[in-house]
Amino acid sequence: MFNKILITADLSHLDDAQQAVKTALEITKHNPDAIYRVMSVIPQLGSSFVSSFLPSNFDKDVMKEANKALHEFTQKYFPDNAKVQHIVAHGVVYEEINRIAHEKNIDLIIMMATHAHKEGLSSNTVKVARYSDKPVLILR
Repeated sequence: MFNKILITADLSHLDDAQQAVKTALEITKHNPDAIYRVMSVIPQLGSSFVSSFLPSNFDKDVMKEANKALHEFTQKYFPDNAKVQHIVAHGVVYEEINRIAHEKNIDLIIMMATHAHKEGLSSNTVKVARYSDKPVLILR
């Protein structure tokens, strides 16, 4: 039985993330103790040319807005009694997903086959599946 589920949500494709939530709720419909950790990762801009034009607090502002969007999303798609934790990470997408899955002792990772890769899986999806020590459910 899956008690602790990590759902990855790409904030630019929340319609896809809605499907992941529906799947998680279906998997755990007979488990009142289920805990859902809904996660979004903000990739680092690094030392790119573009980042030199951004304000110094740009990363903090983006993280704050991402957290707000994640809360709005979960309020819309999870029942009121669901145990939901919101996680906004900053870094390399697949590394952050696998790090949180390990730290939180997740039973199952649910993620979407990335919207832009209809013909296959994104490199982050492949790397989560390849490097995770947790079961990964990839939805199309």
